[in-house]
Amino acid sequence: MSDAIKPLISTFLFTVLAVFSQAETQYPLTVTDDQGNRITLTTQPAKISSKTLFTDELLLNLVAPEQLSSITHIATDETFSNIADKVPPAVQQLDLNVEAILANAPDILFAANWSESDKIRQLRAVGVPVYLINTPFTLADIQQKIRTLGELLNLADEADALIEQMNLELASLAPLKEQILQQGWVALDYNSWGTANGKNTTWQAVLDNSGLINGAAGFEAGAFGQVALSKELIVAVNPDVLFLPGWIYGEHNSAQAFYDQVVNDPALASVPAIRHGRVYPVPENLRGTYSQYLVQTIRFVTETVYQDIAH
Repeated sequence: MSDAIKPLISTFLFTVLAVFSQAETQYPLTVTDDQGNRITLTTQPAKISSKTLFTDELLLNLVAPEQLSSITHIATDETFSNIADKVPPAVQQLDLNVEAILANAPDILFAANWSESDKIRQLRAVGVPVYLINTPFTLADIQQKIRTLGELLNLADEADALIEQMNLELASLAPLKEQILQQGWVALDYNSWGTANGKNTTWQAVLDNSGLINGAAGFEAGAFGQVALSKELIVAVNPDVLFLPGWIYGEHNSAQAFYDQVVNDPALASVPAIRHGRVYPVPENLRGTYSQYLVQTIRFVTETVYQDIAH
């Protein structure tokens, strides 16, 4: 190849890569949200309002802080939020208050499918584009929602980079997951109100990606994927690993009291998880997340369980 051609090829490749990496969103853009509502964005949103912790956690990793017109109050509560120490003081915190949101004048507002419908109607009636998001239950669902927000906000490259970061972190856990898989261990998460997460939950995704079997997956689930779990059923499932809440509403030591109650319960003494000391509290910010931070939940579970195998 001649020296004269090489610079031309390099320039061509750079141009092609630049075109593909930009992935510009074209406005006006009309889309349908997860509840079937159509919204139109005339220009790229510059002021973005988040009314779910899911979008709080996602958007703070996608957009510049000055683009966030408001986020939820819970975003700075370290008990529940994975971004509590990352929220800039200048970002306003507002819950679903119609008057305050209108004064804030967002170009788009993200809310959950379970958000107060009357307030959503009021916001739409005065022209605020509201995009409702269903709760995702799998990593694929989470990543698809990241892509969707990336498209809406003209941040496709940033969304792809966040997804790639998730995938790289999961890949780094693969050797540990493989060793856990070889144990064939059954796991349950046990809540203080006597339920466990069934198969249509983010907890199923956590266990699947940690190499554990969900002992509650085969039972009928009620609201929010919860399976009623009597002590007799726990004994019948015979879990090798038990996960308990690291936080319970009430007194500051409620979670520790529940842990002590479970591990010292004579009715559960025969359960392998109890006998072998494989009972683990999970921090609430990891138990409750369904954003990209679910990968951190997977890391916590995988590394915690692997320690028992390694030792």
